[in-house]
Amino acid sequence: MKSGRDSTAADAAAKLVLAQIISELRTMRRAARITQAAMSTHVQRRTPRVNAWETGQANPTLVRLTRVVDRLDQCLVILGPDGKVLLPERPWSLANRTSDSLALWRLAGALKRQRQDLGLSQRDVARIVGTSQSAVSLWELMIEPPSSIRQVIWARKLECSVALRPKDLVLREAIRVLTDEWNTGSHPRLTSSL
Repeated sequence: MKSGRDSTAADAAAKLVLAQIISELRTMRRAARITQAAMSTHVQRRTPRVNAWETGQANPTLVRLTRVVDRLDQCLVILGPDGKVLLPERPWSLANRTSDSLALWRLAGALKRQRQDLGLSQRDVARIVGTSQSAVSLWELMIEPPSSIRQVIWARKLECSVALRPKDLVLREAIRVLTDEWNTGSHPRLTSSL
């Protein structure tokens, strides 16, 4: 875990990770022959805003970023220290969840599990991420998601990373893990080798 002294380097590294993710998404958008105008309609922003994201002049909110990712049939995932996709705990109910809330749950829930596995409190995470304990609580409860750059910093500070994976692979693995859990009645740590 990085200390506060390393936060400038961590922030710079997080910016590079986010820029790489956005660059990959731009390449996928172009390969799929989706215009910036069409993408802007999907994410409910004007075309110049999408252009600003793709050229590094601005960062999308986490919700907007997950919408771009979803449109390109990808998922933003949390990779653990071992490089495996971390899946969150099973929610009590998936009823009435939007694709936005499911995407945020997948990210926040995985990092909450990682925090717990590391034996850290929300206050500990707040200190190493450089925010308040209430902000971390709001992130974990998905009441107020972090900015896209804060999401990457949060993951990095918990020895994880944020990456793109094809949606169908992530969904298939989640179904497999949940089915195994259902059949065994156990609650193993939800990880995947995707």
